[in-house]
Amino acid sequence: MTKPQPANEPIASHGPSPAGTSADFQGAQAAIRRAAQRARQVAQQTGTDLIVARGGQVVRLSPGKSASTQ
Repeated sequence: MTKPQPANEPIASHGPSPAGTSADFQGAQAAIRRAAQRARQVAQQTGTDLIVARGGQVVRLSPGKSASTQ
């Protein structure tokens, strides 16, 4: 098995969580970030494209390319 390389996908920033946000909500956000990172790693390992939403558009990203070059 090959060692996963870090993906060049930027982390989305939607600003700080609103005051009074529950611990469950914050935990869910962290879980979603971990799942997205794992999906990028698997895509790199298998040479599979990623399908993501960017600016309201669905786009296909090659795992070997930075999202900023798309």
